[in-house]
Amino acid sequence: MPADRLDARFKQDTLYVFKAEETQLIKAWPDLTAARKHDRNARWLDFEPDYPLIRPYRSRRKPKPKAPPTGAPRQLALDLVLPPDAPPLVLTRPRLTPAQRRKRAFDAFRFSCPKPIARRIEPFRGDHLPLLRLLLALGERGDLFDSSPALGYCLALAFRRSLAARTQERNQRLDQLASLKQAEIMDRLGLPHSKRAVKSMAKIRPTAMSRELAGGIKRLLADEDALQIMGHLPELNLGALTLLLDPQLRALATPVLFEAIVDEPQEGYFPFTARRLADIQQMADALGVDISRRRFRERRRLDGLFQDLAQDYTRLEDHRLKASRFPPPPVPGSDDIVPLRAPQALVEEGRQQRNCVAGYTERVAGGDTYIYRVLRPQRATLSLVRWPGGRWQIGELLRAGNHPVSAMTRRAVEAWLETHRL
Repeated sequence: MPADRLDARFKQDTLYVFKAEETQLIKAWPDLTAARKHDRNARWLDFEPDYPLIRPYRSRRKPKPKAPPTGAPRQLALDLVLPPDAPPLVLTRPRLTPAQRRKRAFDAFRFSCPKPIARRIEPFRGDHLPLLRLLLALGERGDLFDSSPALGYCLALAFRRSLAARTQERNQRLDQLASLKQAEIMDRLGLPHSKRAVKSMAKIRPTAMSRELAGGIKRLLADEDALQIMGHLPELNLGALTLLLDPQLRALATPVLFEAIVDEPQEGYFPFTARRLADIQQMADALGVDISRRRFRERRRLDGLFQDLAQDYTRLEDHRLKASRFPPPPVPGSDDIVPLRAPQALVEEGRQQRNCVAGYTERVAGGDTYIYRVLRPQRATLSLVRWPGGRWQIGELLRAGNHPVSAMTRRAVEAWLETHRL
């Protein structure tokens, strides 16, 4: 997608989004309708955006001028007076970049919503339109999102079509459900509703919710072993839930590891530990290594085992992995950030940087990970990962030997990524 085509504007209570060969418009609160059309088709079709509409907003506070130290000489002000025949000064504003215009447009969309509504929606990573429509219909009863945001998300998905259709039946059914207790709402939605299940549902962070995960919650809340683990955790993020959903991988993790996952901010957005364990299990099975009796307490041990297995696995599967075909990179490269388009490039990157990216060959071929070579400001290896919902984010960004990069390098990579996505 050309970067100069990806743009957004907000005017007349409407968010306009311009993508490659497509124009989208999303009406602001309280209308909340959305339509799009292809540039070669004059017909507008209803749709639901697959990107977040309510973005975090933090106003930049201007630094207060520092008072001069006591006893310091005071600077005299200069009064410059232009001659009477001087032409008027023309004040010009710097031209906004496409990324700045998109931020301004989405900020305006956020400000069109009541502040309590925006604060409730902001943590969710997707499905903002159904969530906004549900909160509009619930009105003052939207405090369900404060006590159990995951249940509110499941309710929005259950009523997604009727919320879009604005049917009278929707209002009647919502009125009935909104007056019930959480256990009763879960029962009506076909979810397990024991006391432990209700408490566990209330622990799920909004950032964890996606349509993919919502499909597994019913199974998870009916699993007594999983409920026992969830009962000992203060909160449940995406990393912990993804690991809990796989009984084979769950058996490899100790309570200490689950606590570390919940405390790790990155695990709230991508299940790094669960993915690492899944890769280890796959490689161990292929190599005939039995890890079923292993119990892991910390991520560092996982990373070391992954690196050891990846070397043997790459040699074992050398011919098959070299024959793998990578999809096109999800984000175009630049002079400083180069996508690695073939398995051989991953092997070479791993050799140069002393890391284990060669072990990601199958994930790249499968379309949920992509590896880039970062040349400046520092030499580093970057992995982009596809979040639930389809949005690409930075997974790992490390220098040789898996050492962290500088803040300048991270900001440069984040700025590059921001120019190519909504």
